[in-house]
Amino acid sequence: MRRDLVHRPRATWRGGWGRAAAGALMLCTVAGCFRPEPSPYTPHDPSLAALPLYFYPTADTTAPAKAFVFFVGNDIGFWGAHQELSKRLAGAGYDVVGLDVKVYFGRLPDDDTLRSRVFADSVRAMIERARHELGADSTPVVLGGHSLGAEIASWIAVHAPPPRLAGVLLISTRGRGHLRATLSDIANRTAPSEPGSYSVADNIAALPAGVRVALVRGTDDRFRAIDGELLKAGAGRIDKWSVPWGGHSMSNILLAGPFVERALAWTLAR
Repeated sequence: MRRDLVHRPRATWRGGWGRAAAGALMLCTVAGCFRPEPSPYTPHDPSLAALPLYFYPTADTTAPAKAFVFFVGNDIGFWGAHQELSKRLAGAGYDVVGLDVKVYFGRLPDDDTLRSRVFADSVRAMIERARHELGADSTPVVLGGHSLGAEIASWIAVHAPPPRLAGVLLISTRGRGHLRATLSDIANRTAPSEPGSYSVADNIAALPAGVRVALVRGTDDRFRAIDGELLKAGAGRIDKWSVPWGGHSMSNILLAGPFVERALAWTLAR
């Protein structure tokens, strides 16, 4: 199944990758990438307060949250657009906790094998404690992320799945990921391919049959060519939402937000 709403010609980058990267950096600065606001919620659990987590409890206090969304930031961090999206989802009735994975990766060992084992154990415990903090122990879970964070969310879903995992929300994912945030990720020209990297399609294929995968992609995202492979890997339990005029950064939440909400609701529909 596909939900391609608008088809646009491939965007071209003139002047080389250096000029493009400079332009992206300028847009990122204007959008508030490097000015993250403090989390509106301070956790009572001191072990959570020491982690680079952002808490957005559901705004509807009269009913249980629709789901607990654990959202992984990208190679820049848990930047302004991620925070705006989290606020929007909290307003729609979801408990959301965001992870600044760039900061967290700095605390992990450098050896790839040890790094993956430590990350799997620690992120599993992190999600468990964050759910308990918001009273969401019995709430369905959706693992989500943007770009590098989407790739990591797919990895967590396979290697450290939380109880009651219902869905995976992949926004602007590349075809491969790794458990690092590098300068190559920031340049955003190619997906990682070094030893220790992994295939997002392989992660999707390895998910239990009951876990749905929602793919949200801007129509101008240069990585959209890999979507056919991802859709094939997910067989009948993956769907795609195309955001008109959306680029890889997906920084315009007014535009992208409604598509993300629809995709998230679909992962929970049974």
